[in-house]
Amino acid sequence: MDMECNHVEHGDALENKALLNSFIDLHRSQLQLSDVPQYLYPMLFHKLQKQIFDAGEYFRIIEIENDEGETIRRKVRVTDQHNLLKSDPSMIFLIDHAYTYRINNIRNELEQLPQLVERLSHMMLIPIDEEKKIDTIIERMWKFNHTYTLAVDGGIAEDREPYWYIRDEFGSAIEHSEQANVRMAPFLSMIDGQMYTLLWLIEDIECNDPVTVDYVCGISDDLLRRAKLVPWTDDDLVEDVDYQQIEPNEEYFNTARENEKLPSTDNYPSIDLTKLNRTINVFTDVELVRNHLIDKRFQIVENQTDADIIFTRKHFKDFKKLCEETQQFINQYPFENVINIKDLLAIVCRRTSPSIEHETLQSYPLWLPTTFNLTYELPKFISYFQHRENKDLDNHWIVKPFNLARSIDTHVTKNLNQIIRLAESGPKIVCKYIDRPLLFHREDSGPVKFDIRYVVILRSLEPLKVYVYEKFWLRFANKPYSLDNNYDDYQVHFTVMNYRYAQNLKKITCEEFVPLFDKQQPHLKWSNVQENIFSMIRQVFERSILKKPPSGMAPCSRSRAIYAVDLMLDENGQPYLLEMNFMPDIERACLYYPTFIDDLFRTLFLDESNCNVIDISSK
Repeated sequence: MDMECNHVEHGDALENKALLNSFIDLHRSQLQLSDVPQYLYPMLFHKLQKQIFDAGEYFRIIEIENDEGETIRRKVRVTDQHNLLKSDPSMIFLIDHAYTYRINNIRNELEQLPQLVERLSHMMLIPIDEEKKIDTIIERMWKFNHTYTLAVDGGIAEDREPYWYIRDEFGSAIEHSEQANVRMAPFLSMIDGQMYTLLWLIEDIECNDPVTVDYVCGISDDLLRRAKLVPWTDDDLVEDVDYQQIEPNEEYFNTARENEKLPSTDNYPSIDLTKLNRTINVFTDVELVRNHLIDKRFQIVENQTDADIIFTRKHFKDFKKLCEETQQFINQYPFENVINIKDLLAIVCRRTSPSIEHETLQSYPLWLPTTFNLTYELPKFISYFQHRENKDLDNHWIVKPFNLARSIDTHVTKNLNQIIRLAESGPKIVCKYIDRPLLFHREDSGPVKFDIRYVVILRSLEPLKVYVYEKFWLRFANKPYSLDNNYDDYQVHFTVMNYRYAQNLKKITCEEFVPLFDKQQPHLKWSNVQENIFSMIRQVFERSILKKPPSGMAPCSRSRAIYAVDLMLDENGQPYLLEMNFMPDIERACLYYPTFIDDLFRTLFLDESNCNVIDISSK
């Protein structure tokens, strides 16, 4: 009987060990990334399996009151029964999350969850009689928020939008310290698919001692730490930090990318496609080009090696081989990333422009919204924001990720704490929001924001040969514009509606728009506005070659390209550059203008002018 019992216990032990090893294998990358010590893995597995939330046995929340008996802050201490050792393999704890959400959904969700509103109000020390609790939660939550993103293979772009969460009462009460004694990290359990926060000791803690965590763990630079702690310290950087922007060195432009291979010299063969005396072969992975390239001087081929022109969505790198070993053209320029990535575009556009004016805080060029990189210019941005605040200037900003389109993870706010914390969910820029945009009157909804997209055709950088497709595209917001604390209302502040809220999508052609514009804006004339737009676009390319790669674009006689330029107008008709995109969506262009692809190819590869393309190469 004893032997049988021992056999069962031994079998259970083997099974538990196998389960533990499987758990560790599944979660190893998370645990290592968070620096969770290995000796804590078995207890973490046990607590997740049994759903043990035992922090209350070791820690207690202390409420600090003012003279009127009102709670003004909370902190966490170890109970008076325990001395905690960081070497103790049981000293890892699960913390639940009070609320998990995506930012654009928070107001609608809170309006439907009154009990959650009360819980969050209590955690954030919002008075019981506060009338606008949801507004106050949205303002204060940036002292409590934390974030994670779930990478989904093969998912849609919207899957990359980050989640934000607020820890429970215990987790939210743990204060910051430069001499922290615990670490905390988000953790996705594959056991139940739930997200938790893990807490473990990095120092021994005696009974009744405070429990603290480093809110900016992993950051060693003193100034950057100071900047990132502003949401909790309300630190003033006006006197200490110069907001004037300095262009970064070449190393910055090389960050996280594979550089193009350039030809050894400029003496590679020059090709004139008009003198081939045969049909020009085009290889493309763009279905719209395959279907709409009608001009008989071109034909589609299925093998890339047979092509005279490679027209692809894939990023191309080997310009050395292209120029020295083939006679082909490519629809890309070397180092064009400097105009296609938002933070680099801002750097390029500022070249040759004066510094920010101290009195007015006006930045230059006028057509570029004031832009800061929240990774390496955060202290400068905070100083600039606080300078504007001191001068009572408008301080609405829009925060954008470097590498996402369609307004994903893009937010409008005047909350400095929100801007600082948003940078934690991935690399971002912050741009001065155009707070007084030119509005278009929609009959169905009233005065709304709109933006404009031009397709730009780049035939050559040296000499500059740049053209604009005469037809442009318009996108409209769905709701009337205002700045009445409705920054989370997508349909007020954003114009990309064909992926969401498409039922109210406003469609209008440029031919219809121009007379309406001149009628609605009698103080402006469209032809004059468009001249300023063309000047702005030309200046971008002029500035893009002021520095050599990797800080600037490289001229290449075998390169041709098209880009989308998105812009907005302010109430005075001043254009503002929003972004430039490589290989834009051309579906609407092909739908509305059947000769669009032919016009592009004739301009790019045959150097033919036509009535649909405007040469903007010279002033």
